[in-house]
Amino acid sequence: MGGKRLIPVAAVVLVLLVLGIGYWLWSQKKETGVVETAKSVSESVPEIQTNPGQEVPEINPLDRANPFKYNNPLK
Repeated sequence: MGGKRLIPVAAVVLVLLVLGIGYWLWSQKKETGVVETAKSVSESVPEIQTNPGQEVPEINPLDRANPFKYNNPLK
């Protein structure tokens, strides 16, 4: 009769041990929120100081629309 009573006690001890280890691991985990994640991402990305519109050539499409103003490159 001692062996039948030992199995439930061992099961309860095992469950408590697993729950204790799980709680300890969960408490050790550093939780990062959205703000901390955004800060870490912004720190790793270099700041870009260029303006993409700065290098666009200023071409007037109306200048190319008139075929009589066209210069022949072969002359």
